[in-house]
Amino acid sequence: MAWILTMDHMFAFILQYKLAEFNAALSQNTDKSVKVKIITQRDDFTEMKESKFIDFCRIGKLISNDVRKILEQKLDTRNSCAHPSGININKSKVVDFIEDLVDNVILKYPL
Repeated sequence: MAWILTMDHMFAFILQYKLAEFNAALSQNTDKSVKVKIITQRDDFTEMKESKFIDFCRIGKLISNDVRKILEQKLDTRNSCAHPSGININKSKVVDFIEDLVDNVILKYPL
């Protein structure tokens, strides 16, 4: 849920403050898996993989390289947890996951 909150927050932030920059980065896309050409509404973001969304945020200079690293790391963790696997997730990892996203993404890009 913390991951979904973070993505939703970033979608809202971009729509409100950085849509031109994001669309400029999106216009440079060469990946055929990304079908959307321009973002005009929130649902348009769902037309790309979350990893590509992070890439476009970095290309458009909406996020720093450090924030990109955090988002990619948390996306990998989320993917490991969202699909059947034999890994155990301890409370400390959950707390780290939530704190990292809230402190370094949600609060850093206020609406």
